[in-house]
Amino acid sequence: MDDKAKKTEELRNKLLTDTYAGAFSGMPAMILDEDKIKNADYDELLKISKEHGF
Repeated sequence: MDDKAKKTEELRNKLLTDTYAGAFSGMPAMILDEDKIKNADYDELLKISKEHGF
């Protein structure tokens, strides 16, 4: 696995963890981001991470 692929998966996992935590803690609308995160490429994940405040 190359470096960019590794960074992509690490960022994806971080965003999914944040999404699941938010949905579990009372913000169920966050689960709507799950599909977008699972299918995003690295650049899209960077944009989503900024939306999540990372």
